[in-house]
Amino acid sequence: MAAMASGKLRAAAPSSGDLPLDALREILLRLSANELCRLRAVSPTWRSLTYDRAFIAAHMARHWKPLLAFARRGEDHTHSVDLVDLSGELVRRMPRSEDGIGMLGTRLDLVCVASKYRHMALWVLNPATGAALALPWCHSEYMGNGPDERFSLGYGYVERYAFGRVSTTGEYKALRITRGFLGDPNDKICEVITIDADGSSHGVWREMQRPPSLICTGDAVSRDSSISDEMKCVVVGGVVHFMIDFKTIYFNSMEISVEPGSIASFNLETEEWMPTLRGPAPVRSFLRDNIRKYSYFDLDVQLSLSELHGSLVTVHNIHYSSMDLWFLSDFEKGLWVKKYSLPSQVAGLLVYPLLVLDDERLLLMHGTDGVVCLGMKTGVYTYDLKTSAYTHELDLEMGSFDWGKSIGIYTGSLLSP
Repeated sequence: MAAMASGKLRAAAPSSGDLPLDALREILLRLSANELCRLRAVSPTWRSLTYDRAFIAAHMARHWKPLLAFARRGEDHTHSVDLVDLSGELVRRMPRSEDGIGMLGTRLDLVCVASKYRHMALWVLNPATGAALALPWCHSEYMGNGPDERFSLGYGYVERYAFGRVSTTGEYKALRITRGFLGDPNDKICEVITIDADGSSHGVWREMQRPPSLICTGDAVSRDSSISDEMKCVVVGGVVHFMIDFKTIYFNSMEISVEPGSIASFNLETEEWMPTLRGPAPVRSFLRDNIRKYSYFDLDVQLSLSELHGSLVTVHNIHYSSMDLWFLSDFEKGLWVKKYSLPSQVAGLLVYPLLVLDDERLLLMHGTDGVVCLGMKTGVYTYDLKTSAYTHELDLEMGSFDWGKSIGIYTGSLLSP
């Protein structure tokens, strides 16, 4: 039975054998998204109902749970992007023909993967439809006069990708930071590309203003990129935040020209770099206050960025002591609030917060580049902020991972058309 122009469904005809529409709706709302996707073939009425936006919103409100997205390499050498829940149940598998794919740490209704072996290759995947959009494997045009001749001289080594959504337009944008294979590490090029709101088409790469400082980018296409590098970049509310590489700046100049914890931010809507954001005051003064115990190298490994409750968070993980979570409360004034201080049992090496669940448990990723510390398994854990219980939820063994070290969080509905 077709949907009316207003978007509301007509009541089922008595002779159709269908249940009353309200009863059918209530029954279907109890089923999982995967079951509903299969049941769409039962009848036009069921198909129309399960594609209705109000039904999808109601189903998501009732069934929402975090789905973790990661790149998987099977024992049979097949490759895929998998969505799993916290019980480890496979919810959706998207086969990929490419070897060496890695997940970007997004939290959107689309996921994004890059390639190790083709440095310019980036794909946007829609888990609801299975569609994959390949972004152009080229650089931006230079001043509108054709390909940039600099890239023929060795530029093009991709250090970091980021992917986010502009709330005012619904469009998605990808950010790419590249530099030459050899040469000045400060000589970075920033490029942006726009993807339509439905994730079905894209524009062209466009060169933007260069980063205002030496930012922590790691190496987005290398097995040598550490998870510490991966977790120094996060997208929050359409703004890409990079931790500034204060350690390298200090050792290159032997001067403290950049405070520890400083952040460079790129606004995907305006496509401009924002003023440098100062980190939390206790982070800025940490080395001065602990000069005999910690070094620049120590603090560099201790710091990471995350998004929790929709806020930018500076994570200061003083390993095996405490993990302080500083929430940004005012960007212009550089004000931070320490909302959580987690105990030593959580503050292990290579532990990073991912998400605060509705039941006040904190979801954390532990040691996903193969390092096992103090007997803790690699994988995903939860820390109960009320009871302090620390629980191993999900194994993510390195044998099942491809080269990427990030985990994405899928926030959409698999029912979406």
